[in-house]
Amino acid sequence: NTVDMMAEMKLAAILAKGASHDPKAVPAHEALRMATINGAKALHLADKIGSLEVGKQADVIAIRIDTIETTPVPVVADSTKGFDPVTHVVYSSTRDQVTDVWVAGKRLLEARQLKTVDEARLQKIGADYTAKVMEVMVANGK
Repeated sequence: NTVDMMAEMKLAAILAKGASHDPKAVPAHEALRMATINGAKALHLADKIGSLEVGKQADVIAIRIDTIETTPVPVVADSTKGFDPVTHVVYSSTRDQVTDVWVAGKRLLEARQLKTVDEARLQKIGADYTAKVMEVMVANGK
């Protein structure tokens, strides 16, 4: 579990193609819809999240597409000329290219730095819980 929504979009698109033996199954735009508005619909929250519309929460991410992992960098954002930014995001990007995050209009990540969470404290809490789980496992002979 990579906790990487970008990787999950890519995986969904690739698995659909392999399972159906159809290279056109779940194109990038559909994978993006699955991760956004269709995910919101599945949670019965489509009236609040899942797309950028007036009256909905403004959940937005900024993605760097000029990294070595996403090279070559497209020069034309026009799918009729060979480049589709959605395809580039779905197939070439990972959570590592997400630089900024806004949830309900509030910036939570800026230049890959958490704005509302003490990262060191969060890591300590995680380590403490890991130790507790390990203690229980050892006590139960696992």
